[in-house]
Formats: sequence, C-alpha cells, structure tokens
Amino acid sequence: MNIHRGFQQGSEQWFAVRKGRPTASQFKRIITPAKGDYSKASRSYMLELVAECFCPTYAAFMGNYWTDRGNELEPEARDSLAEKLGLEIEQVGFVTPGPSRPWKDSVGCSPDGLVKGGDGGYLAGVEIKCPSPATHVEYVLGGVLPDEYKPQVHGGMAITGLNEWHFYSFYPGMKPLHVVVYRDAFTAQLEAHIDRFILEYADLRARVVPQLQVGGGE
Repeated sequence: MNIHRGFQQGSEQWFAVRKGRPTASQFKRIITPAKGDYSKASRSYMLELVAECFCPTYAAFMGNYWTDRGNELEPEARDSLAEKLGLEIEQVGFVTPGPSRPWKDSVGCSPDGLVKGGDGGYLAGVEIKCPSPATHVEYVLGGVLPDEYKPQVHGGMAITGLNEWHFYSFYPGMKPLHVVVYRDAFTAQLEAHIDRFILEYADLRARVVPQLQVGGGE
C-alpha cells in the first residue's frame, strides 16, 4: 500500500488527493451491505466523482454536533484502543493500493489508524466511531460490525491488502465496542464490484469530462 502522510484528514491536501477517486467511506454505494450485490447507487456516485474533479469540496459534509464531537473524541478513542491492544496505532492521511497491487492509485481510503506490530510492520487497519450515546448503546447491543460500515471496513482491507480491521465504537463513561473483522467472502465480492465500478467510471469520465471542460469544445 501507498501511505500518504504530511497532512490531516479534512484538510485541503486531503480533499485534493481524494478528488475524483472512489473511497472506502462511499463503497456502500458500490456494494449492498446485506446481500453483497452491485449497488444501483453506483451511477449517482460516479456522477458525484466527476463533479469533484471540477469542485473538489463538492461532497464535503459540514457535519453536526455529534460528528464534531466525534472528531474531538477520536484521539482519546485511538489511545484507548492502542492501550487495549498494547500496540502503536499510526495516524495517516490517506492510503492508496500502490503500484504493485490491483487498482494502483484508482481508489483510496482514510483509515482512522494503522496498527503496527513490534517489527514496525502494519498488522491491521482501524475504523473509529464516537457516536451519540444512544447510537453507541445500539452498537453495543448489536455486538457486531454495523451493516452501514461493512463496505467501508472491508474496503479498507481491499485497498491496503491487510487481512484484519478493528471497528471501535467509543463513548466516555461507557464500555467501548471492539469488533475485529477479517477478510472473507464479502471482501472478495467487494473487490469484484470495485473492478466493475472502475471500468464503468472510466468510461463515463472519458465521455463526459471533455463536454464539461470550459474551452474544450462546443
């Protein structure tokens, strides 16, 4: 995998490196979490990605109280998980597959951390959620990776090549939910759908981008 460092997630550099590139947080629009089918939302996602090429912050989510609070709590949650694992969790800006892997730089993800082993190698990725207290209770009661994050977590494994991902729901004063997810048949389904999506997206871009470029024709 190719790790992009030197900038924070949510910064201008982060938006620039993601511009027009399918990312794991939106893979729920490529695969349906329940059945693993190719999603009907894939075309609308392609259109948004094309729009990002001309307006990089097009898909920026302005957030609300709980997302802002979640961002504030994320470092505490990351430290909590690192202590639980007894391992270092490295913060990174963005990750792409790298030239030696499928898709190369066509897709990417923004993990909330990468777990490092004693030898300095990467063992797993991390997805942290610091939701509202009621949502955290719901996650704890479920005891599993919530469906809404299934494509994102498996997408992280597909992109990085790692075989393990840690989902960690955290709220101060409550016991966290820690779920370890492993590469499985859903990961393989997602990888096949990413192959299809990239081909369809490339075709769409080739047809529509020249029509949108100012001064590029009639």
